[in-house]
Amino acid sequence: MKFPLVEAYLLVPEEGKEGRIGLCTNTVAPSLVINEIPFAARRELAVLGSLVVNRDGAERMILNCLSHPTLQYLILFGEETLSFRPSTNLLSALMHGYTGEKGNQIVKGKGIAHHYPTISEELLDKFRTRMKVLPLYKHDKCDGIVDEYMTWLQEKIPPIVYNKVKEIRSQKKIYYDTLVELIEIISSLPKENVQVEELDPSLFQHLSPPVIKVEDVEGKEEVPFATRVEGKEMVVDIDLDKPYTIKSNDSFLLAYSLMKFMNEKELTLPPSHQLLLGAELSRVEVEIRNDIATEPITSSSIKERERESIPIAARTLLKADKEYYYKVGLKEENIYVQSMAHDTCAKVFELRSTKAFPLLHKLAIEDRFQQYEQEMLHRLDVGIEVGRAAIALATGNSFFQDFRNLFSLNTSDFPLFIVEGDTFLNVHQHIITSLYTKGLTTDHPDTHKGPMRSGSILAVFRGGESLEHMPRIYSQGDVSVEEMRESYKAQLLSTENEGEYTYGERTRKHFGFDQLQAVVEQLQRHPQHVAVIQRFDFEKDMYVNEKGEATHDPCLSHDIYWLQDNKLHSFHIARAHNIVNAYPENIFGLHDAYNSFVAEQLKVDLGDMFMLSSRGNLLLLTEEQKAKQLIAEPSKPQAEVDVSSGPVNMDASFPSQGVGYVEKELEEVEKTEHACLATLQQYDGQNIIEKASNYLQKRGKGHNNPVIGTYNPRERIVDEEHRLLFFQCNNRGEKLHATAVFVMGSKERLQEDIELCNYLATQYGKKLDRPLGKLFLFYVGV
Repeated sequence: MKFPLVEAYLLVPEEGKEGRIGLCTNTVAPSLVINEIPFAARRELAVLGSLVVNRDGAERMILNCLSHPTLQYLILFGEETLSFRPSTNLLSALMHGYTGEKGNQIVKGKGIAHHYPTISEELLDKFRTRMKVLPLYKHDKCDGIVDEYMTWLQEKIPPIVYNKVKEIRSQKKIYYDTLVELIEIISSLPKENVQVEELDPSLFQHLSPPVIKVEDVEGKEEVPFATRVEGKEMVVDIDLDKPYTIKSNDSFLLAYSLMKFMNEKELTLPPSHQLLLGAELSRVEVEIRNDIATEPITSSSIKERERESIPIAARTLLKADKEYYYKVGLKEENIYVQSMAHDTCAKVFELRSTKAFPLLHKLAIEDRFQQYEQEMLHRLDVGIEVGRAAIALATGNSFFQDFRNLFSLNTSDFPLFIVEGDTFLNVHQHIITSLYTKGLTTDHPDTHKGPMRSGSILAVFRGGESLEHMPRIYSQGDVSVEEMRESYKAQLLSTENEGEYTYGERTRKHFGFDQLQAVVEQLQRHPQHVAVIQRFDFEKDMYVNEKGEATHDPCLSHDIYWLQDNKLHSFHIARAHNIVNAYPENIFGLHDAYNSFVAEQLKVDLGDMFMLSSRGNLLLLTEEQKAKQLIAEPSKPQAEVDVSSGPVNMDASFPSQGVGYVEKELEEVEKTEHACLATLQQYDGQNIIEKASNYLQKRGKGHNNPVIGTYNPRERIVDEEHRLLFFQCNNRGEKLHATAVFVMGSKERLQEDIELCNYLATQYGKKLDRPLGKLFLFYVGV
């Protein structure tokens, strides 16, 4: 019998093909868990999968366990979802079974939808007999269910296994090392014969619906509407009882507002037109978000004339269809639409086609939508998803349901993103979206962190007001965003050294003086100059000892300040940056602790804050869901802002003030007469060019700890020989890419500065045996 019996997202390690253990990771990504388990312990790990809900999730798990040829143990690990409590409900089902009510309600079930309609009493009993389910997760307010289960379980598993589980559960927290200990104990036990159940997949079509290939339909359906782009908004002109128009920058909000208006006016649109309108909405939204223009799939009958505007609702209020739901995706070079039903006796199916129109035509004929007040919204939403999936398939991009952007898998290009805005959320959303959809996909140099998307990012937070408000979505548990900001500020101001470095200690003590206060004094004396804070110590950082252990070097390496139009502007540099989790802490911490302090001391307003992330990272194993959540959060549109501080593309024109940048292909250069080179070769008696490239050779080419520059905080000299503040090579996509930041930039110096960067990259390339890629060069405080 095939495994898995029903479709599921599972990780099946090759080394565990005869293993006895299935590992349910609850809300933790399976790939993250297996990275924490030593290779030698994986031979008993046959399959790993996450578990979020009872229906679909736990049902699939039960059926697939029964169809596996060697599974005997199922370990429930990681935190479960509080809304569904699927692990706890599985324990209740094993102990007590069903109530006898319709849908196989679980006795003492918790949370939402605690029932297994697809799993009969007979199947549940076979699972109970075969599988030894071990609760290695922490639970909250489950009325003693897990403790009761441990008593129930004691006589059903070997004492050595029971005692280990009980010991682990007595700890305050459950860590990976204890999971490994349990796996090793099970590995030491003799193998038992397993009775594989012969199950008929057709009996579980609700979980694996039959596939129907939909034939193409010729022509275009004529419709009484047309969609178009107007600036950054999508517009729908529609003829109902009279001509109307509606526009928004969000397709779902537009669809909701149109549905609400038509319900109130008792206006109608045929079901097929509702689905097609959704697809056309998606088409113009993709054009705005992804700059991908495609042809309409409909023929519009409307004419130009005066139109009454339909108002956009203040918010959406979604009421889900209680009878049907749809799953949309790409599979085997086709768009697929799974038409699912909450009633397990109802027919389900999966439609497949290479184009949107035949799928929508078939969905209109089947008409599987509940008749309720938001029926039209459900159709529009399905049309939106199908339309976007069709564009993704036709253009070679990737598609995820409910994620509004298309993207292609980039495995070779290391990009530079420049993002600006007047609110933190707006900027952060654009950074995450750019990185997620266009960033370079590669493995993290620390392999246990798994795959990531990376790129170089220059973010500009326009004006001091842009960081006045930290949105509630960034709060952590019971800690308010106000408390978080105070904590960030305190950390960056503290001079205590709690380890190898702290940002506060490196800023205010490490180099023998308070650099923060020195910035104030320097700008008071010389308001026309730039002032620099440096936390990276080119002399003491970037070392690897004989055991291969590396120093922990600061990620936030530099702050540069300058006065322009009687405002304080700042440019901050991070050699590496976690864009989802660490980013808010870093931005608000720098703003509150440093930028605001300097502005208050100088009695000037805050201007723009630039944040250069030489390599910004988004970790797919642990941050993808949060990234999608942040992208979906509503944010206000950007207002008109002052952009006089830059950044200006120096390929087009040279900035008169502020920040300039240029992006070039690196070229091999064997010599240069640049004034900064001698300083790099004799920085406090060390050749830090060789030091940085040697570090990468020892530690691994993919790391980006090494940073070099000519500024020395101990000497505080910024002149011709010390104006290169930051130079870093990133080995990404099998090439070396360089990021450089200079002060005292000029149009006349630009070419020689590019030459120096080419020379430095050439030296790295020789040492690391890597071809050269791109150069991102920035001038600050021109």
